[in-house]
Amino acid sequence: MFWRFETIKLLRSRRPVVAIGALVLFITLMLMGFYTYADTETGGRAEFRYTFESDSYFNGLLFALYAFYFAILIVLPIFAAAEGGAQLTSESAGGTIQLLLARPISRSRIFATKLVTAVVYITILAGAFLAVTLLVGLVAVGWGDLNIYPGVLQMTANPQYLSQKQALQAFFLAWPAAAVALTPALAMSFMVSAWVKNPINSVAASVAIYLVLYVISEIHFFIELRPYLFTTYIGYWRSLFREQIIWSDLLRDGAKLLAFTFAFLSIAYHRFRIRQEICAKRCWKFCLLCSRLFSRRPVIAFINGVDPVIN
Repeated sequence: MFWRFETIKLLRSRRPVVAIGALVLFITLMLMGFYTYADTETGGRAEFRYTFESDSYFNGLLFALYAFYFAILIVLPIFAAAEGGAQLTSESAGGTIQLLLARPISRSRIFATKLVTAVVYITILAGAFLAVTLLVGLVAVGWGDLNIYPGVLQMTANPQYLSQKQALQAFFLAWPAAAVALTPALAMSFMVSAWVKNPINSVAASVAIYLVLYVISEIHFFIELRPYLFTTYIGYWRSLFREQIIWSDLLRDGAKLLAFTFAFLSIAYHRFRIRQEICAKRCWKFCLLCSRLFSRRPVIAFINGVDPVIN
């Protein structure tokens, strides 16, 4: 019941609508950027000229790879941070957390339900974005084999060639891999929301922290700090688009991201328990006060999770 309540509350909020609108705008801008450099269009394909690489034919698969790459690095982590930052603080700001704690619902269940709801939401959002980019690339740019030139997306120094079937398989595997890449940003925002009471401040702080960490991981001056930042490994799923996948490196980077996620969630849960124990004590004092001022039966029935019947 509580999981269904969290899902309905999420769907009724404005966050999914804002996320979908922003992703549609992002895809539109990416497509416009591709066509800005278009020279000719033949056979359902467009030939694009880039200043940093030689002329090459681009198709829908490469368009989807470009769009998904930049979305995983910047756009989707911001939505993940915003979603996690609003999960715990929204209950505290609205006062509903005290009502939840007064009922027979454990703190671990509340925390786990909110976490699972956010993870499922981000995973579905990433999968929907990938499917839409593939569809838009097929319709607007055309279909073909995936050719990745040296230096493209900072993947490899050697050119990579994938057939249509291999590329689609790589995209299918990139979906859960990208979901793993987004979980540290979500867990970090949970940690921030466990310390901050205001939802707006929590979301703003989570997004700002992610952007700062991402910028630091991309600057060569901070190269010694890169192994200790989860933003360094957020693009690990690109290894799936190589002709020879090095599974050991892929699994190692994925394990590092899960380790960051576990560390952030541990801190968040510890802080959540401490803060909600204080809230629970205040709620019990409030219930005892009400039981003395009014009838005891409705208050006790509410605490036990049943509807009181007043004769």
